[in-house]
Amino acid sequence: MKEHVLNQLELTRSELLETVRGLPPETLQAEPADGGWSVLEILEHLAAMESAIADRLSAALQGPERADLVRAPLELVRDRSRKAQAPPQVHPSGAVSTLAEAEQALAAARQKLLEAVASDLGTERMDKHGFTHPMFGPVSADQWVELIPLHELRHLGQIRETLRQVEQA
Repeated sequence: MKEHVLNQLELTRSELLETVRGLPPETLQAEPADGGWSVLEILEHLAAMESAIADRLSAALQGPERADLVRAPLELVRDRSRKAQAPPQVHPSGAVSTLAEAEQALAAARQKLLEAVASDLGTERMDKHGFTHPMFGPVSADQWVELIPLHELRHLGQIRETLRQVEQA
């Protein structure tokens, strides 16, 4: 399980970065006609979300075991036809204005995540500790880590849609 999750985290991040590297700054900063986030704003959101999950995982793994954790259908996260509203604390704030800053924020968030779960990844503790997801309810720490690459894939789809809209404008 541990290697699979780490591979998924790495593969998804690589695909995400390959998609945006080499794009001109004006493309990265352009907002789609529908009023959605720019590519840089999406990347900032991904870094903020992963950092917030890392913080919550650290706290959850230090806390008591939970008997109410459920096995969530995480694949639903990738379905962009199901609209979801990001919590305000992980909305883009404008702190990221270049691709280099976005990459730095994403790398820092990943390092924070890996440090938060380093000694517990792949252990039973990850199944017995967790916190509540707004859509799925109480979810294990293990599933929270599995959720991150799925969340990135969801937003990779959004990035591709944004790029199509920006190119057509």
